[in-house]
This record gives sequence, C-alpha cells and structure tokens, in this order.
Amino acid sequence: MMEAVAEPKSVYLQDFQARDRSAEPAWWETRREAAMQRFEAAGFPTRKVEAWKQTRLGNVTQEHFRPAPAPGSLGGAAEQRLAVVDDAVRIVLVDGILDTGRSDLERLPDGLRVRTLAAALQEDGGVAEQHLARHADAEPHPFLALNTAFTTEGTVIEVTSGAAPEQAIELVNIMTADSAGVASWPRVLIHGATSSEFTVVQRHEGADGAAYLTAPVTEVIAEANCNVRLFHYVDEGDSGSHLGVIHATLDRDAQLYAHAMHAGGQRVRNDIYVNLDGPGASATLNGLYLVHNGQFSDIHTWVRHNADHCSSRQLVKGVLEGKSESVFDGLIQVAKGAQKTDAEQENRNLLLSPKGLAHSNPRLEIYADDVKCGHGSTVGQLDEAAVFYMRTRGVSEEEARGVLTFAFANEMLDDMPLASLQTYEREALISLLPGEETVRKLL
Repeated sequence: MMEAVAEPKSVYLQDFQARDRSAEPAWWETRREAAMQRFEAAGFPTRKVEAWKQTRLGNVTQEHFRPAPAPGSLGGAAEQRLAVVDDAVRIVLVDGILDTGRSDLERLPDGLRVRTLAAALQEDGGVAEQHLARHADAEPHPFLALNTAFTTEGTVIEVTSGAAPEQAIELVNIMTADSAGVASWPRVLIHGATSSEFTVVQRHEGADGAAYLTAPVTEVIAEANCNVRLFHYVDEGDSGSHLGVIHATLDRDAQLYAHAMHAGGQRVRNDIYVNLDGPGASATLNGLYLVHNGQFSDIHTWVRHNADHCSSRQLVKGVLEGKSESVFDGLIQVAKGAQKTDAEQENRNLLLSPKGLAHSNPRLEIYADDVKCGHGSTVGQLDEAAVFYMRTRGVSEEEARGVLTFAFANEMLDDMPLASLQTYEREALISLLPGEETVRKLL
C-alpha cells in the first residue's frame, strides 16, 4: 500500500493532477491549486507539531482515502435519522455525494437562498467567488487544505439583509456501511447579510464497521448585526474518522451561538476558528463530547478578539468511559487595541474510568491592557458522597452513576434554542449512560 505522506508527489497530489477540472471557473482552480501546494509542502502533521501533539490520527495518514464512485445504500435506521429538525430546509449527502431525492431546495422562505456548491461556482462575482476559501484557508490545517483541493459537493447559504427565516437549514452527511476507504469532503459557505438572523444544523453520522474519512469545512461570514446559530453534531461509525474545520468571521455587533456535540466515532476532531473583527461582536461556543472505549475526541478553539468591546464565552464538557482519550485545546487571543474585551473559557471533564485520559489546555494571549479574561479546566470523577447518598435512598450504584453523569452533561443541552435537536441529542446522551431506564424515568 502506498503511504499517504508528503513526498515529492504524494498519492493525493497524483489524484489531484488526474482530475478533470476544466468545467470549473479559473478563480476556483487557482484556489484549489494553492491549497494542494500547501498540503504538499507540509504533509500530514506529526506529534512534533504543537497543535497536533495530542491528536491520534492513527491510520488516517497511512490509508489512501478516495471519494466514493457512487453512494451506498441507507438502512432503515439511517432513513429514520435523516429528518431530525422540525420543518427544516434539508440537504442530504450520502457517502459524500448529494442525494437530490432526499434533499429539499425548492421550499425556501423569503430572504433565504440555498444552492449546491456546483451551482454557486458558476455565478460570476457571486458570494462563492467573493468568500469561498478566502477566510478559512488562511489557517495552516492539512485537512482544510485537502478539502479545498478535492471538494465537489457542498452547500452555499445566503441570507439577505434583515431576513429572519423561521425554518432552520439542516445539512445531513451520512456515511453508509459501503463507505470503507471513502473520503468525504463536504464544503459549506454561509453568508449572513446585515441584520439577518438564521439557524444552521450540521449532522455527520455513519454506519459501524466501515473505515472512512469525513473532513468537512464550514465558512461563516456574518456581516454587521447578523445573528447566527450554528449546531454541529457528530456521531460517526465505530471505525469512522471525522476531522473538520469551522471558521467564522464576525463584523460589528454580529453574534454567533455555536454548539458542538461529539457522540461517536473512532477519532473525531473539530477545529473552531472565530475572528471577532468588528467592535461589539460576540461569540458563544458550547461543546460536549462523549468518549467510550477506544474512541478519541478533540476540540480545538481559536477565538481572536481583533476589535474593541467584543465578548466571548466558551464552555466545553467531556465524559470519558473506559480506555478513551480526549483533548480540549482552546486559545483566546486579544489583539493590541482590542480594549474592553470580555472573554471566558472553561473545560470540565468527568472520568468514569481510571483508564480515561483527558488533556486540557486553555490558553490566553493578551496584547491589550483594558480587558477582562479568564480561563480554567477541571478533570475529576463522580462525587462518591453523592453516589452513596443516592444508594441510601434505594437507587442502585449503576443508576446513581447514570443519573449524576446525566446531570453533569445535560447542562450543555438545557439551554439549546432548538427543541427538536435538543431532544435528539439528549436521547443520544441517555442511550450511552449506565442506569439508562432510571434516567428516563426522571425526565
């Protein structure tokens, strides 16, 4: 097997050069070429690279993943999970390929424009030409570079000035049992015009047994006073790898509420970049990862306060069971001149087994002198006194541990502003807990 490493001509470069891209506009071809060159120059990261030193990439860097020639078959359970968010505008990818029959691009409310990436690329001077790969690609990230080089399926979302569509946009990426060796490179570009307000839900789910790679990239551009709610849910198959990037750029008084949950996958990593570029911009980043035997979860956040009077809040929680591993690495960076910054960052981890390993690295870089910033992290186990108290009230030890674990994790779901997705994520949480039936009775 050829190794997918950065050599004079890696297997990914060979694939890139062999593809027919003659139908694509010249500006997009230029950006693809630049991305491929960046990957070829740096290759996959080793543990000597600071941002990747705790990330277990396993066979991702050794296997040669390629796009699926055709989508696999969805089972009945996967069919039932396609529609989670009530009354949503829905776009479905199966094994990285657009499923037009299961997608709905015809029923769009006023002020909302949703198109496939392929359609958006053909519009001269449109939002894709203005913004696609112009923001996220400033980051040195190998899977971001590969996504830009190889993506063919994706979604471009535009919300016009002052629009506030009630319908959420739900982007569903399903990997089937036929996806062994498959690479999926979904790309999403979201542009919110001045004073718009909207909700986007991204769900990545996969079948067990297939070793595949999903490497999604989402770029969010929020103009002045725009309000974006972005939900990111990952439940990949037990052999699936998910290595994604979310990049948001916020203008004056723009607001971002982002919620991420990792519920499954052999290895899952999300890098979340937020640039607060306009005065008064604000970001809330909430995260929850549930990691079990043999699984690895990683959330990296990079929140940059580039203007004055901006605020950010980060709270990420993790539950680790069995021999599992997690990483939270978060940076708050306050630029020179970004006075009156208000930023907080916290990571809390609950170990249900002595074999669990949680790495936590909250960081601050401050170059202004009139700021209020704080960060912290905790790693601990269940309060044995609380377990004992519940057992004296007739609750078994397993049930007591399940209830207390639920209480710890459910804080991240309680305030979700999207009820149907909240119910779905809470069900995923409960199904992984000991004493499941007792927890259900208490709800």
